[in-house]
Amino acid sequence: MIVRSLIAAALFAGALLASPAAQAAQVCAWMTEKLDGEEMHDFQLYLQADQELEIYYKIGGEGLIGDGSRMHSPGSGTFVLHKGVAEKPWGFGATLSPPGQVDFVVGVHKKPVDIFSETLPPLLASFDFKRKVPEGEKKAPATFATKQCKTVAG
Repeated sequence: MIVRSLIAAALFAGALLASPAAQAAQVCAWMTEKLDGEEMHDFQLYLQADQELEIYYKIGGEGLIGDGSRMHSPGSGTFVLHKGVAEKPWGFGATLSPPGQVDFVVGVHKKPVDIFSETLPPLLASFDFKRKVPEGEKKAPATFATKQCKTVAG
């Protein structure tokens, strides 16, 4: 009887370790924004996970919105995040004459089974990087440098 109880407890513990919750990962995203001169904005996206994770990232949003202009470089691609390593999958720079807005949305998706498929893989997490750019801004705030972290299925 004791042996059966120990076996049952071991099987239950193994099932818990193999469950999706046990394999969940934490993914973090942040951006650096630098002003080169008064109007050239340079953005770098960083992603990091607490375990190795194969993903597909997609950059959306409106980009930089100024007086009658819109600039964006929507990118996407497969990427491997290595445990604890900050990776830089995307960057973008453009001129924006204030006032204006910054509007980027970063989607982190499951790695696609077929990289040539037109179907977007399931979304794991979405990160928003949005702010108003006031008239006369001389230095970009560190708003986007704060890590946004979300737990996703591994």
